[in-house]
Amino acid sequence: MTVADDLFTPTISPAAYEARRPPWRPQSLIFPAVFGGPTAVTVLALVNGRRLGASRLAHLAVLGAGLAGLVARLTVTLAIYDDGAGRPGRLVGALAGGLVWLVAAATQKRLFRAYELRGGRPASLWLPGLGAVLLLGFTEAVLVSLVAAA
Repeated sequence: MTVADDLFTPTISPAAYEARRPPWRPQSLIFPAVFGGPTAVTVLALVNGRRLGASRLAHLAVLGAGLAGLVARLTVTLAIYDDGAGRPGRLVGALAGGLVWLVAAATQKRLFRAYELRGGRPASLWLPGLGAVLLLGFTEAVLVSLVAAA
């Protein structure tokens, strides 16, 4: 074996992620973030981080951003709340979700790239994303409405 043969030997083995469920693309989490708000993207990002084997610090960063996004959404919505002002409230939710997505993408991009280099294929986010938008987005909207009515 020559030195040149060593250069072409793969260093990343595909066996590292075989037992886990495939993760979603971190870039794809933007859609639940915009349509479902910070709660939906936080839950999906935490599940995705677990699938990618993210560190505890990365999980805490996503969780902290999610909580901060939800508090910011509630605070800004209350500050601009006006009877019938539903559109600004939805815009604030989309912006808060987008900011949480930025943190999730920053903490998961390298891990997902390593997963892809090992030959992994991403899972489809359609069904979980739609479920998160409908369930968590609706729950968040009800929470915002209850807080605004109080």
